[in-house]
Amino acid sequence: MAEELTGYVYDIQKFSVHDGPGIRTTVFLKGCPLRCLWCHSPESQRFESDLAYMEMKCIGLEDCGLCAKACELGAITPGERKTSLSENKEIVVPVIDRQKCITCLKCAEACPSGAMYDPKKPMTVTEVLTAVAKDKKYYDKSGGGVTISGGEPMSQFPFTFALAKACHEEGISVALDTTGFAPTERFLEILPYVDLFLYDLKHLDSKSHQNFTGVPNELILENARTLVKAGGRFQVRFPMIPKLNATPENIRATAAFCVEIKEGIDVVQLLPYHKFGATKYDRLGIKYKLSNVEPPSDEFMQDALKLFQDMGLNAMIH
Repeated sequence: MAEELTGYVYDIQKFSVHDGPGIRTTVFLKGCPLRCLWCHSPESQRFESDLAYMEMKCIGLEDCGLCAKACELGAITPGERKTSLSENKEIVVPVIDRQKCITCLKCAEACPSGAMYDPKKPMTVTEVLTAVAKDKKYYDKSGGGVTISGGEPMSQFPFTFALAKACHEEGISVALDTTGFAPTERFLEILPYVDLFLYDLKHLDSKSHQNFTGVPNELILENARTLVKAGGRFQVRFPMIPKLNATPENIRATAAFCVEIKEGIDVVQLLPYHKFGATKYDRLGIKYKLSNVEPPSDEFMQDALKLFQDMGLNAMIH
């Protein structure tokens, strides 16, 4: 049965106020076909399991060491002696050799503190619905609801569709946070159960889009046009990354495209680049490629906002 479909979730964030209107619960699903250089959730990218290490939870190899004992490949060895982030004492932190690690997750299973863990959590539609429905009174009072996010939630389409439909049947408003990179027919199929699309526009030039995200943009733009014609409502999200897509040419092109689909847009959100996700790369043993990129200035963001507003768009810096 559809309600027993299993999806792969990496987080459920309650009382979220940044993923659509009102008070919301955001369900984050694993897996994404894009590889955006600025991605702030690297744990969302792979459909497979990941081994993450959160140092602030670690007890240390001397007092514990169960992770190293569980690793049959010798991929976990003693590292630096550091001051514990959870206790006032020094600990020896483990070092994971990512070349040896095969993500068997035996270390995570042995870890008593949850310092080593797999972000991937299998959950049924029923389990997710039960979790999100607990806060329905807050959604109703605030005009909020559930946001299905990712990764790219359309990459787990059967699960995403079933969850959106189940939420609607419970009277819970649904927002879908999407890159737009999925078959058009799937977007049209889920449209009756989505009240709002949080729709990313990352670059209007397809070649640049591919260079920065790994995929071209023609399907993304056409899906936006198609959904607007079919009655879809949009919060357009424009992540602005200096040196990559926050150029005068691309800002103007993005604003012009928003004018083209203006009838379906509730608001355009300009999202200034930040480095808040950099620590997540460390947890996964991945190099963060934009460490030398700085956030745009307030003046730059205000100039971009004025351009969007001067073109007749309801825009805001988010």
